[in-house]
Amino acid sequence: MFSAEDYLQGWLFYSTGACCLLLVLWLALRKSSWTTVRHLIMLLSAAVLLTPVTAYRDDSHLAPAFFVSLYEGLLLKGADAGFQRGLAPMIAIAFFALVGYLLIRLVWSLILKRRSGKANSAQKLRGAKLHAKQDCAE
Repeated sequence: MFSAEDYLQGWLFYSTGACCLLLVLWLALRKSSWTTVRHLIMLLSAAVLLTPVTAYRDDSHLAPAFFVSLYEGLLLKGADAGFQRGLAPMIAIAFFALVGYLLIRLVWSLILKRRSGKANSAQKLRGAKLHAKQDCAE
């Protein structure tokens, strides 16, 4: 059995590797014109890579849910085997990330719409209007 310090070091190395993978994914997607799709792919990738779950059912140490799900689904046999122990938290985290992203996009669009409304009202001309064709003809 590993100690708490071993799990901490493992998470540090794993988080560094996951961040590097997310950076490579971002570099691959950065020129995409579909920003919402790009953001959603990044969110779902981060949710899959960084969601923690207990490493063993009777242990409080955490491990990446993706690998726990793979291990239990592919290698274990019996009643407790299956992908669901790691898959359920990943789905929950992905769902809340998507809902949070959509709320942030909604609030951001409302803020931008309000700002553009104020900018348009500030740009309207006040006072006399200049009609170049009529003024030059007279």
